[in-house]
Amino acid sequence: MQFVILAIPYMRRRGETVGRAGSDPSRFQILMEEIKTQMQFAESLGYDGFCMTEQHLQVEGIETTTNPLFWDYFVAQHTKRMRVGQLGMNLTAVNPIQLAENLAMLDHFTKGRMFAGFSRGNTARWTGTFGQHLGITATHSDKSEADLRNRRAFTENWKLIKALWTQEVVSLEGEFWQVPPAMDWQFNPTSEWSSGSVDADGRLQEVGIVPRPYQNDPHPPVYAPFSYSMETAKFWAREGGKMMSMVSEDKEEFVRIALDVCLKEAQDHGRDVEADDLLALGGHLVMGRNPKETQDLYDGFEWLFNFAYNAPPYNVPMGRLWKGSPQEVLDHVSRLKETYGITEYFLWHHVGYFEHDQEMAMLNEFAAAVITPMKKAHG
Repeated sequence: MQFVILAIPYMRRRGETVGRAGSDPSRFQILMEEIKTQMQFAESLGYDGFCMTEQHLQVEGIETTTNPLFWDYFVAQHTKRMRVGQLGMNLTAVNPIQLAENLAMLDHFTKGRMFAGFSRGNTARWTGTFGQHLGITATHSDKSEADLRNRRAFTENWKLIKALWTQEVVSLEGEFWQVPPAMDWQFNPTSEWSSGSVDADGRLQEVGIVPRPYQNDPHPPVYAPFSYSMETAKFWAREGGKMMSMVSEDKEEFVRIALDVCLKEAQDHGRDVEADDLLALGGHLVMGRNPKETQDLYDGFEWLFNFAYNAPPYNVPMGRLWKGSPQEVLDHVSRLKETYGITEYFLWHHVGYFEHDQEMAMLNEFAAAVITPMKKAHG
């Protein structure tokens, strides 16, 4: 059994009405200290991992997940065994060569505690700003030209990252990237120690990243957030990725449908896998120390989610909740494990939105109710 915290960092407390809280450096220092303390505490309770989404330009002080790779390294420095990762790094409006290098470096810095996560980008403000040189922005899965262009960039960039991770040198000519671009390359070390990288006329033919990942069988684990796009699900079933779904209880029949489709897709492409290799499940953590606190936490969470997420531009439904009594939450996770054979769970956990002691208590309540008994029963 594996339990991973999907940390959602806030630079404003519940009920605050201050303006651009994300622009305040002192608030970021407070957030750093709270994340460090909470993740150290979580590790002591038996949590197995930490990850973040990727957002930029969030001057409002909500979901300030600027550069998850830096956050991963920060948490890894202050913990001993927790895996660190992303759900996920944008794979459209970025330089995939640099991202492949950065992830490989994080993998080495953490001695293989890193997992990679990729997404197409769900926020137009920063995806469109960052991706303007490529004509890329965030889209809905609506088959529009912008959506199709976004998906083509996503596919090409993953192909390039995978090649750079698994091969010493790479050449690729795509719609968005030519690797390497046409150029002369007169460099004695290349001629002596990587002679195949240039042709007889001294034209550069291939490049490779340094370092390649620490995990190389064949590369670091790859994850992807997943809602309802079967095209995305089938893509990762073919490519060896593991999806994470937070679909709500009343939509759980979709989990079985998606698993059946993905198992067939994986097997049709030569992958011998089970459901647990393809899917992890997640939920929102709102467990208090007593029923009154749990209800209060849920009220605060519900307001926030409907204000910031289940509203334009996202319009995302809330999804699975872990908010009942300890026995109810344990029964829920146990049922998911028995029904689908899933052993990896992600917990959406705010840091900085509720009071620090409440956030610590939520981690403790879930660990006592679920992690300790399930690891004792299932390992």
